[in-house]
Order: sequence, then structure tokens, then C-alpha cells
Amino acid sequence: EEYLELVQKMREKMPSIAISTDVIVGFCGETKKDFQATYDLMEKVRFDSAFMFKYSPRKGTIAYRKFPDDVPPEEKSRRLSSIIELQERISLEINRDFIGKSVEVLVEGESKRNPNHLFGKTDGFKSVVFPRDSVEAGEFVEVKITNATAHTLFGEVISK
Repeated sequence: EEYLELVQKMREKMPSIAISTDVIVGFCGETKKDFQATYDLMEKVRFDSAFMFKYSPRKGTIAYRKFPDDVPPEEKSRRLSSIIELQERISLEINRDFIGKSVEVLVEGESKRNPNHLFGKTDGFKSVVFPRDSVEAGEFVEVKITNATAHTLFGEVISK
């Protein structure tokens, strides 16, 4: 509840704030109820992005020494797939809200998939891909967003 209140306050003060998280499912002793609480929290908060993993024991860690790895691998995989699917949907919905809007982008370099395009990041750390337009890495450009996936915004440079 305290965390949800904090998120609400941040979004009231900074409506365009981007919030991300890291989630590990299937940690020792995680029950179905525990997992559902994680899922429900992710749905309420609507993180812009998340790094999601299933727990795996690591020699030398306290968890490895003190807690039995008691969540079956198949259940860990199911839980991970479930939250990935949820987060992909949420990220896509959030990113689609950018279509038609202009964002400031710090140009980082050439797009990995198309040498005729550049990529950069917004102040909310969203990746943006756009056609080369005589701009260089390190410059800021204004980009109008024309399309979006769960992980990337696409657009056209409207000013340098």
C-alpha cells in the first residue's frame, strides 16, 4: 500500500514518469498466493518495463545455503511466462499512447536493424528509432512518434 501511494504521488507530480522494475518468480517458498500478489501489483502499477527472471539457485548465496529450492521448474516457467505476457501487454499499451506525440530524443547511434535509421533514448529511457536526418550521436532531436511496439517507439525527426 505504501509503495502504491508513492507511485501515485510520483505520477501526480510527474505524469510522464517512466517506472521499471526487476521481478524474480519462483523464489524459495513462493506460494501461488505470493505469485498472484506480484502479478496483481504489476497490473496495478503498470510498469513501463520490467526485467523478469525465474529464480535459480546460485552457489555461495544465502538463499542457496538456507532455503530449499521448492518451486518446481515447470511452475517457475509458467509464472514467468504469465508475467512476461502481462508486462508485454502493458508496455505496448503505454507505448501506443505516444503515437502522435513529440518526444525529445538523445541520439545514441545507428539502429541495429537498419543502417538508414538512428536510435536514441527519451528522458524516460524509451528507445526511439527514426530515419537518418543529418544528425549525429550526442545530439538532441525532436521526434514525432508514428508507431510503437512493446519495446520501441518509431518516428520522424521534426526538429534538431
